[in-house]
This record gives sequence, structure tokens and C-alpha cells, in this order.
Amino acid sequence: MNWKEILEQVVLDGGPGTCQFAITNACNAKCEFCGFSREKANGPRTLVQLEPGIRALESLWRNGVRFVIFTGGEPTINPYLEPFMERCRELGMQSMIVTNGSTLSAEKAQRLTERGLQEVIISVDSVDPLVSEENRGLPGVTERITQANKYFAQHKVGRVASVTLSRILGDLQLLPATLEKMGFEGVTFSFPLQTLDSNYLGCKESELVDYTKEELHQLIDQVLELKKKYRVLNPSASLADMHNFLDGKPQRFVCLGGFKQFYLDWDLQLWRCCNWRTPMCHVFQFNGSQLVRDGCTECMIDCYRDASVMQQCAVSLSDGVHAACCGKWGLMLKHWFNLSNLVSLRAVGENSHWLSSI
Repeated sequence: MNWKEILEQVVLDGGPGTCQFAITNACNAKCEFCGFSREKANGPRTLVQLEPGIRALESLWRNGVRFVIFTGGEPTINPYLEPFMERCRELGMQSMIVTNGSTLSAEKAQRLTERGLQEVIISVDSVDPLVSEENRGLPGVTERITQANKYFAQHKVGRVASVTLSRILGDLQLLPATLEKMGFEGVTFSFPLQTLDSNYLGCKESELVDYTKEELHQLIDQVLELKKKYRVLNPSASLADMHNFLDGKPQRFVCLGGFKQFYLDWDLQLWRCCNWRTPMCHVFQFNGSQLVRDGCTECMIDCYRDASVMQQCAVSLSDGVHAACCGKWGLMLKHWFNLSNLVSLRAVGENSHWLSSI
């Protein structure tokens, strides 16, 4: 997808959509603070099969989704990941994966790259690689990630560490050294989740993520401080809103989950996000009539809240265009000259390196 196509979508309807596609609920790790853990998961393990998975991607494409983030569970254990990525490339959709890195051999990294991988997001749990490996039950995974990142760097694939703010993380200011040794070029932080209303299992009640409100405020401040010396993808404006969320104060930016951000599960049910109570529809029924835009600010899930902050300026531009087409000039000006658009643009600027890589 080129910049001309993106700009056209921005003007028409606020820009392209993004979908987190969980192509399996199975995982080969045993993370203490995750319900996907191989030791704690309940119920049958499910893999999205080839033909329905392809049809699901085509349905997403017809409805304006142009960025697909393959996740799980552990997405690389689904044997159809590569054909899914191939179909994304044929449709003009950008592919990313969220992985624990355990299966990233040199050959696997090459195959994923050849099928259009734009960015790899790899989970890291601690500034101490041995602590991270112990939590995941994946001995040797640090070296595997490091070698895969060397290949990805040579082929200009973005490399982002995904770090959950947990009690095994260690001194946050030491994290850049660890990530640089492993070949990462940036980090995104996730706030701990102990419960979710959807069927997504990336949460668990655990003392490792059981923080008080005051402790979470302190963690947010530490992330903001880290942004001064390392590339942190969480926008400053989004982190400021998380402070407000914790204090029950109004937040500047609403979430675009259900409008520009989506979650698609292994049963091909489409949800507005991983936190919502009920799915929007089966993905084969998705036709645009199910889109939701209700100003939700109910959660702290970074992948939805951060993306919404950055896309707000594009949505405001499109809203203004539609208002002008209806002769609603006052409403047009309200959309275009909203000061939050400048804050949104600043967030885009913070992540210009990352955005240019995808």
C-alpha cells in the first residue's frame, strides 16, 4: 500500500483500518501472566484453517483494513501463516506478526520476509534475558531472537520489542542496552491485564502484574522518561491519557476500536477490540454496517489506544471533508481546527521512523 492510496483513504474515511488477527489460541510458552500459557490454557486448541482464513482476509480488505497483525497464541505455530501473508501481499495489505520468537530460525525469518513481512513484534519480559527465558519456559530463545533480528535488519524489516510492565522487568532504564544487543530498534509497552471481557486470553491474575494505581502512575512516568533516550512507540499523548484513565478523569483521545481498529479471533468472530464484551459479527458477515464509533475510553490496551491517538488527525480530516460536502461549514471547522489534531500529529511525528517502515 503506497502513500497515495493511504492519503485517499484518509480523505474518504479517516485512513486504513488495522486488524489484530489471532490465527490460533495455542501457545508453546508458559508465561506466568498470560492465559495463553501452555500450562494454564483451558479448552480445545484451535488453528484458523487455510480456506476460511483466506476468505477472512478478503472480507477485511473489502472493508478497508490494510494492516494485518498476525497474533495468537503463538501465530508462527499455525502452518498457514505464510499462505495468509502471501494473500495479504496479493491484496495490497501489510503484514506484521506478534511472536515470542521461539520458532524464528534463519530459514523461517527468510520465508516470512519473502512473503512480505513488514514488521516483527517480539515479546521480551525482562532486562535480564535469563529471567525472560525462565518466565516463558523457552531456554535459548534470546539467541534465536538475536539471530533472526540480524536477518530482519539486513532486509529492512521493522523490529520492535513488546514489553509488558511486570514485576520481573527490572530497572527500566537498563532495558535499551538489552534490546540493542538483541537487535531491536524500538519498544512498545503493554499495561498489565488481569481480566478481559472478550475471549482473548492475553491476561491473567498474577502477582507479577498486580499493581496499585500509584504504582501504575510511577510506571507510566518511567516510560515517559525512557522516551528521552530510546525509541518508545507509545505516544506521549497516549501515556498522558493513561494517567487520566487511572484517575477517572476525562481523556483527550477516544478509542477507534470497532471503527479503525479490530480484533479477529480463531473462530473468525470479529470484535471491536480485545476488551469488548461481545463480537461485532462473524467476519464473513462484515459489510461496514457493524462499525462502531461511540467514544469509548474503557481500557488501557496499548495497541488500540496508541493507534487511535495517531489516527485521530486523519479521522478529523475526513470528518471535516464529509461535513463540507453536506454544507456544514461550522462542523467542518470544528473538526479541522480541533487542537487535539495537533497533539495527534505530534504523536505521528514521534513514531515517524516506525510508520515509514510499514
